[in-house]
Amino acid sequence: MVNRLTGSVISLSLMVVLLITFSITSFAQNSDLQNMATDIFNDKILTVPNTVKNFIVLIPNEAHESPLLQKEQRLINQPYVPQNLVVGPQTNIIWFSGDVGHTRKVTLTDDNSKEIFDSTLKFNSASEPLSINQSGKFTYHEENANTQDPDFVMEGTITIASSDSPSNISNNVNDTQPNIDTMAVLMVPTEDIKEHSEIIDENNVNILDQYTFKDLRETGTGGKNQTLLVLGSNDPPDETIAVLKKITSTLPYS
Repeated sequence: MVNRLTGSVISLSLMVVLLITFSITSFAQNSDLQNMATDIFNDKILTVPNTVKNFIVLIPNEAHESPLLQKEQRLINQPYVPQNLVVGPQTNIIWFSGDVGHTRKVTLTDDNSKEIFDSTLKFNSASEPLSINQSGKFTYHEENANTQDPDFVMEGTITIASSDSPSNISNNVNDTQPNIDTMAVLMVPTEDIKEHSEIIDENNVNILDQYTFKDLRETGTGGKNQTLLVLGSNDPPDETIAVLKKITSTLPYS
């Protein structure tokens, strides 16, 4: 009798585990949230679901370092993460600086090189939200970011998809996915991922996707040592920014 009962409990536990695993897998597949971090790293671009109200672009540590320097100083292959962003007209864009010890400047211009947004960010701070009410491709940049390479310019783009455009992002993402109000990107050392994941989870933020890579400096001897996280939350952007600040202030970057 005891053996049968024990066997039933084990079987029920296995069914629960399988059900949870299936639900998580189904959510990832149905919401088309898989491979976002991989796409950001390899293609330097992310197309955001059209239900997202806010997207926080990361200015990573050493973002100001030029790829042309004799000795590689960068950690990741782009000065803004993602370097190219595609959103709908209803999505606000926010920049968050994780570039330790430096003040960053974001200047965004339209097709006619007219300046429409300007923000100065200290380390571990965020810009005010930017709302762009017209479709098109916008470039943002920072000049004179690197004293060793005066010609180096930090550059990124934001493409605002028209709501009636055939290339509208609603065609690229399953519209039945759960709403995500705020998305963000964060880079952390892989060896500390468990600690940071706990903080993220405790603050009602979800890790939607992640990608692990070896930083361009090739620091350490353990192979892949940095992890790119794509985060999502149903809370206002200030609460996600607070989580980014909490984690970024503890990172070992210098």
